[in-house]
Amino acid sequence: MAVPSKSLAKASASLRRRLLSWILLPLAGLIGINAWVGYGNAVQAANEAYDRSLYLAARTLAEELEWRDGRLQLDVLKAAGYLFENHTGSRLFYKVTALGGQWLAGDAALPSAPLREKAAVKYFALVQFDDGVYLDQPVRLAELTHVMEESGLDDALIKITVAETMEARQQLIQHILWDTLGSQGLLLLAAACLVVLGVQRGIRPLEAFRQQLAHKADDDFSPIQPPDLPRELRPLIDTLNSYLERLGRLIDIRKRFLDNAAHQLRTPLTVLKTQLTLAQRNAEPEQAGALISAARQTTDDAVRLTEQLLAMTRVEHAREMHSPQTVDLVALAKRVTQEHLMRAHQLGDDLGLEAQVARCEVQGVDLLLHEALSNLIDNATHHGTSGAHITVRVGQTWMEVEDDGPGIAPEHQAHVFERFYRAAPSGVTGSGLGLAIVKEIASQHGAQVSVRSPVGGGRGTAIRMCWPEVPTV
Repeated sequence: MAVPSKSLAKASASLRRRLLSWILLPLAGLIGINAWVGYGNAVQAANEAYDRSLYLAARTLAEELEWRDGRLQLDVLKAAGYLFENHTGSRLFYKVTALGGQWLAGDAALPSAPLREKAAVKYFALVQFDDGVYLDQPVRLAELTHVMEESGLDDALIKITVAETMEARQQLIQHILWDTLGSQGLLLLAAACLVVLGVQRGIRPLEAFRQQLAHKADDDFSPIQPPDLPRELRPLIDTLNSYLERLGRLIDIRKRFLDNAAHQLRTPLTVLKTQLTLAQRNAEPEQAGALISAARQTTDDAVRLTEQLLAMTRVEHAREMHSPQTVDLVALAKRVTQEHLMRAHQLGDDLGLEAQVARCEVQGVDLLLHEALSNLIDNATHHGTSGAHITVRVGQTWMEVEDDGPGIAPEHQAHVFERFYRAAPSGVTGSGLGLAIVKEIASQHGAQVSVRSPVGGGRGTAIRMCWPEVPTV
């Protein structure tokens, strides 16, 4: 059974894309979230570092402030000149004011930090940080409240405001951003490579399975056992093997039916054609009537054979078509016996039912058990003599059909359940499938079928279906 490799390759590629998308897309999202959180933490750390520098600048200015000759004196070059040089890439400005807002020193136009209900206390001093604009540029403000003893002011508290432009801070943030994106991008690329490699190695057993399936012969329905099969694929392979088994059984049934039909129907159809040809050529009415009567009998035999072939095929397909249920053999026997009463009366036979129990329930398919019992009754009426006594019996674990016909010779009893085996004497027609159908149905229901002939030391035949374990009711 050849399997197109291109279609399987497309299915494999589709599976690969699905696995990669299910893994890489969420992974990319998680790495993006991680990058965003990491970037935010890095920016916060950078801002805190620069804010600490602003605080140190303001603290240095506060420590060098002096009140001399009624004026506030500050030697910037001596105290904090290195803080106000442009070696960091940013510029620093400062302003000193009294608590009431009176300008004392520095750049008078420098904005002050807005008043807040609660000021942030950092670095063991009362300092407040905020953003502002100075000279049309964004700046970072640090406002330190300092106690100035002997200041000559009404209030000894003064405010020292230091502002820093954002160039160096923004450069650091951009550097952190690109470093974060680069490291996270490399991490995503490495993870993608590992995931692709893992997916490739993970689906490799599917390729081995494809190769094994592609090289199977058309009539090979044996189970497939790929090497190194992952545990997750075992249910899929088991299901496919079960399907191959069912498919092989169905194809075998079809081939057997075609072979049987071609072999068994060829003879009666040839005979029928010959009889009709002879009847057409024969001018004598008596001989022509005998030939037509023989042709009618041949047609009846062909119809019966065809029905038996179809019945055997239905029985062989029963596992896929029907589900087991509880069947009462006593009720089934009553129904089947009533269906055959009219035909038995027309043939002059005495057909009766003997139920030894009130109920006998088995697990099975009612339609198939009906077919089996009908075949047993039909076999008894077809091969028995006219006026035969036929009894259908149901016991605790069995049902049987007994007749008082000529019986079955001992040398034939071991073969009567074989297909197309005819144990009837010469002149009695039959398809040889009736008891084979009974045997197949009994096998599917876990029952055993047996034949006794003669019955009770005399003549006759009894064919019984017996269940090993059936609860008695």
